[in-house]
Amino acid sequence: MTGDSAALLAGMQRALGIIAARNHGDVAGAHALAAEFPDDAARAHAFLLLTEVSLTLVSSGSGRPVQDVVRDLSLRIAALAAAD
Repeated sequence: MTGDSAALLAGMQRALGIIAARNHGDVAGAHALAAEFPDDAARAHAFLLLTEVSLTLVSSGSGRPVQDVVRDLSLRIAALAAAD
């Protein structure tokens, strides 16, 4: 494993930690983990990779193509935006 791939995996783990902390109501912990990223680009990249892995897992678990899962998620987000 290269240093770059190790950093990407660590970033993904940190992103998961942020989500877990927020889910448990630990806003301070989520902020502390977010502050550990070296910059906004690294944070965005970690969340992008985590999202791709998550969508692939949902796709595999449901037996539906990733494109269908993405479409459904997009429609739900649009419905939430329209409700505001």
